[in-house]
Amino acid sequence: MARATIIKELHVKAENETGLLGRIVLALAEEGVEIIHLCAYSEEGQGGHLQMIVKDTDKAQKALGHFVSKVEERDALMVEFENKVGTLAPVAKLLGNHGIFINYVYGTSSDGFKIVGVFSTQDNQKAADLINADSAARF
Repeated sequence: MARATIIKELHVKAENETGLLGRIVLALAEEGVEIIHLCAYSEEGQGGHLQMIVKDTDKAQKALGHFVSKVEERDALMVEFENKVGTLAPVAKLLGNHGIFINYVYGTSSDGFKIVGVFSTQDNQKAADLINADSAARF
């Protein structure tokens, strides 16, 4: 089914301005910060939002400090799935059946063999334990 790990995710809220994302990722590159996963979007009247998983959160926070006043570090859940149709369904069903609310999820597939999803749930540890136990039971 899937394998879950708790990771650190950086959250940034900034004023919406053209070119900000470019300046941020350039600053991260100049600090040698590897971006593993990135989600960026804007909301009318709410500014820009950036969520990312990086290799070095301390370096990333230093680089981001030039552009934003507050970088929040939160726990998230990284879930690896086999790259096949329908592999998210059992995970979503499992969490729902155990009353775990999913705040958000985003993900991607890059190597053709696996999909990586980043989840925030109301209880990331319980979600990870359920996913990993269910996966172990299937093999």
